Amino acid sequence: MIEKKDDYLLSHIKDICLKNFAPKYFDFYDEARQDIIEDTIKNYGVPYLFFGGYSGTQRKMLCIYPEYCFSDELEWPIMGISFKKVEGLSHRNVLGKLMTMGITRESIGDIDIGDEWVQIIFNKRLKDFFWINFNEIKGNKIEPCFIEATKITAFEKKFKRVSIVIVSDRVDGIINKIWGFSRQQSIKYIKQGRLFINYMEIVKNDYRVNLGDIISLRGKGKVVIISMDHRTKKGKIRMEIDKYD
Repeated sequence: MIEKKDDYLLSHIKDICLKNFAPKYFDFYDEARQDIIEDTIKNYGVPYLFFGGYSGTQRKMLCIYPEYCFSDELEWPIMGISFKKVEGLSHRNVLGKLMTMGITRESIGDIDIGDEWVQIIFNKRLKDFFWINFNEIKGNKIEPCFIEATKITAFEKKFKRVSIVIVSDRVDGIINKIWGFSRQQSIKYIKQGRLFINYMEIVKNDYRVNLGDIISLRGKGKVVIISMDHRTKKGKIRMEIDKYD
């Protein structure tokens, strides 16, 4: 479910669909919002495209364009910035730094953490701001390099295969096992609207998960359920998941 603060976004999208005279570029959106936005645009039958800088990105920018335009000729206002990885740096460290700089999440695409380099995809309008203000992270000096849209590196999303043991297939008893917090904290996160399954917001703590489900917890990460048909000697469920940061 899209938040009330995003009602303006959907209203603006509808307006652009009705006045579709030139390509209109929006911000970056996660998979859940991409689905909701897509449902809205389909009602108007206008061409549109989501793109995040390379094939396989999770966060994508939206473009609505007229029929006389070709999708491969769109000039996306996307850039990348890369810098040498600081020891122990995580996705959350980078995102936290950007937020403290006053940058909105919608202005940022994927944040890719490689073995040696970090790449941030962003809306081109931020270039000057990054140039002036982004020179330190986690107490270490960095030397960022700007990357034009056509030179952005495609990162393969890394995951870790993890096995957990759960009592039942209720989601509130699963997410605490995945991310290591209490059952009460699970319920709190769900009530805060931070839980998504297959990109749909879940507000019931007794929701039952299924094989193949994609579970996302905002601020924690994402997992895909690979198997859940094995039982321990005590009858508990052994679940295999692919865990993404």
